[in-house]
Amino acid sequence: MVSTIRTVFSPHRQIDRTIEKVIDYYAQEEDRLAQEVAEYEVTDNIEGYFRKFIDIFGEGIRRGGPTEIGIWVSGFYGSGKSSYTKYLGAALDPTKTVHERPFLDLLCERFRGNEIPAALRTVAKQHPTAVIMLDLATEQLSESAATPVSKVLYWKVLKWAGISRDTKIARLEITLERREQFDDFKAKYYEKYGKKWEEIHNDPLIGVVQASEIVPQFLPEAFPSPETFRNLRFEEALDLRDIAAEIIDICFRKARKENPKIENLLFFIDEAGQYVAPRGELILNLDGLARNFKELGMGKVWIVATGQQTLNEIVERAAYNSDELNKLRDRFPISIPLDARDIREITHRRLLEKSEGSRALLIGMFGEHGQALVNHTRLVGTSLFKGDPDAATFSNLYPFLPQHFDLLLELIKTLARSTGGIGLRSAIRVIQDVLVDKSRVLPPDAIKLADREVGALACVDDFYDTLRADIAKV
Repeated sequence: MVSTIRTVFSPHRQIDRTIEKVIDYYAQEEDRLAQEVAEYEVTDNIEGYFRKFIDIFGEGIRRGGPTEIGIWVSGFYGSGKSSYTKYLGAALDPTKTVHERPFLDLLCERFRGNEIPAALRTVAKQHPTAVIMLDLATEQLSESAATPVSKVLYWKVLKWAGISRDTKIARLEITLERREQFDDFKAKYYEKYGKKWEEIHNDPLIGVVQASEIVPQFLPEAFPSPETFRNLRFEEALDLRDIAAEIIDICFRKARKENPKIENLLFFIDEAGQYVAPRGELILNLDGLARNFKELGMGKVWIVATGQQTLNEIVERAAYNSDELNKLRDRFPISIPLDARDIREITHRRLLEKSEGSRALLIGMFGEHGQALVNHTRLVGTSLFKGDPDAATFSNLYPFLPQHFDLLLELIKTLARSTGGIGLRSAIRVIQDVLVDKSRVLPPDAIKLADREVGALACVDDFYDTLRADIAKV
């Protein structure tokens, strides 16, 4: 009986298991997190990125005072920015657990050596940090495309702190919290209405009416009667420095209420580059937000932003250039430029690992047919071809060739520029779809690559059929 390609893979990880299309900051369910981090492969390059962050962040918070607090993580779509920052943030968050285990422990288990886990544990233990994560690619769907980052982050912080979405009620809650009256207010509300304040505080109609009956007991000078609060027309007019100060104050108050030892704030803002690049005013707003965090935070408030572009690319491609625009590079002087050069190694580890017997079989096939293979698959006239594979590389990547990965990354990069990355799959998910059609994009009668005979190779038409819908969009 002729074996199919499906039979050559290691039985430890099923090739048709679920692999997420993209890593999402807001996917925080414990089972999802456990699966994600179990799939995370820390290569030597990725370990170097963790080392750089730990060294810079650790030194900065130990020194305190005025210091550079802006970190820019760049890399095109699929380079691992979101996974790197999501797991880093979750590891430094003392409240983040998965099935009663600290997320920090789960991440540390993914490293092959002990140096980085030890350094990560030291920073997390000696300098407790509150972590707030914002994904602008998601948040912008519910906000105007021209909404400044500072405003989107402000409302994210209010939600994170359990504060109302309604501006008027939110201001009431913040005022009561600062006067240490909020817990008493909620108790009085429960006494009067028989339910928790949190059940109604996002309702701008009922929330305001019911709160007005209680507010005079706590703020009698400003609101001597229910009508004075109900009839108040409130429009918040905060400048950027006020917003930054408010964000810092709310975050520290909320975090230290749960853990008095919290020393630092760490904001992760995913897809900041994609969000601000088209509009100069958005770039200037992000610049001002980072500047105020630096001046007000005194080394205790850090901001990590990610972008498909480097800061140089964003400024150069902006609609206009100015001295103010160029200052954005000064706000994020710490650069962590991820790239996708590890995609072959990561895909091999996560998806294409072979059984011992299959590895020997493939190496033998390469010894017999390898020269003909490289002659017929060698690419010319392109920098994307890095050279012919040897027997070990062929065995590791089969039924794919090294040039498949370089071409695929270039294609995804081009598609991401046109679509902003919305709806695109990661490179490893595309490879899985070419193998087993996990996303079910092929016609029902199509023979999946994994079900073809051993000896067959992935070809250009396999990739085209898998990516047909993505290509059609542009």
